[in-house]
Amino acid sequence: MDIREELEKIILQLGLDNPKLELELTPTGRIGGFIISDSFLGKSQIERQNMLWDKLDNILDEEINSKVIGLLTMTPDEVEETDAA
Repeated sequence: MDIREELEKIILQLGLDNPKLELELTPTGRIGGFIISDSFLGKSQIERQNMLWDKLDNILDEEINSKVIGLLTMTPDEVEETDAA
């Protein structure tokens, strides 16, 4: 299992409502992408990131954590708005 698949598996176990993941592995082996979930409704970006990283910091090992360059948190409605633009 590559690092991207491992991170996806971990995120899917966080208990988010109906999560959709769009993660990419860069040529240098770093990981970034989007986490789309109804769990983020009504929360600011700071609240979303705190919610996500409060959980991930307790689970991720140092190797995976050091490879994450960014995880953007969005609701399904926000994705639709972006796609429509």
